[in-house]
Amino acid sequence: MEPTPHSINMRFAPAGTFDLDTLADLFTRSFAEYFYPVNLSAENLAQQMRVESIDLWHSLVMLVDEQPVGIALLARRGERVWCGGFGITLPWRGYGLAQPLAEAMIDQARQTGARTLTLEVLTRNKRAIRLYTRAGLHITRDLLIVEWRRPKDGLPSKPNVSLIATNADELLEHFGLLHPVAAAWQRELTTLILRGGLLGAALRMNEDTAAYVLYQKGSNGGLRLADLGAQDATQAKLLLAALQLHSKHLVSVNEPANSPLTTAFIAAGFVEIDRQHEMTIKL
Repeated sequence: MEPTPHSINMRFAPAGTFDLDTLADLFTRSFAEYFYPVNLSAENLAQQMRVESIDLWHSLVMLVDEQPVGIALLARRGERVWCGGFGITLPWRGYGLAQPLAEAMIDQARQTGARTLTLEVLTRNKRAIRLYTRAGLHITRDLLIVEWRRPKDGLPSKPNVSLIATNADELLEHFGLLHPVAAAWQRELTTLILRGGLLGAALRMNEDTAAYVLYQKGSNGGLRLADLGAQDATQAKLLLAALQLHSKHLVSVNEPANSPLTTAFIAAGFVEIDRQHEMTIKL
């Protein structure tokens, strides 16, 4: 007879009672056989905590017979809580443990005094979507993962604009004016400021910043875009065209599907390679 959640010796503990090596290992094992490879180190986790505002004392570890088998990382900013990672280790999947972990996570979020809890889930992760829906979350919007690769038949047309290398902190002063819809948690202004280490470039029109991009250099001449802001889709497309002239591969994660700027990516030849639901529950 297989165990059920009621017959399993299960409890929850604050993640802050565990060292970072243990938590990083648990996080990695909780995402085994996930859609994307996950291999988190203690150093990576410490960076994630700082940049994404994760609070280990409001995050949870699920234990079975005193062994860690699941994790739910929670971050808080003002009246909002965000889940930065949720999973059960492979040997314990299929026993109904995800539901009590989700319920405990939501209860923990309520105890912080926040008003909402939000998370992202890949639209192809149907099992997780059903779990979060049963727990009371609902889909609020979609976030896109888009990429562009230089065509084999040559360079794109040269735009009649040029980008000016600019300090990231200076560009972020324009964040509020150049984002027509709210950014995803990992691309919010607070996240970008705390992240640091980003390169920046601006598109100037009449000495004003019409659009900007923050990015990291990848391998083989590629760029990973951390943020793109623009006055409108036309300016965003001009900026992307200028980037394409000097790049072989561009990728951007968590572009809001409901943003008018996202249309610029499609117009610039980007293709959607994956999609996430943003899901929220009022606490």
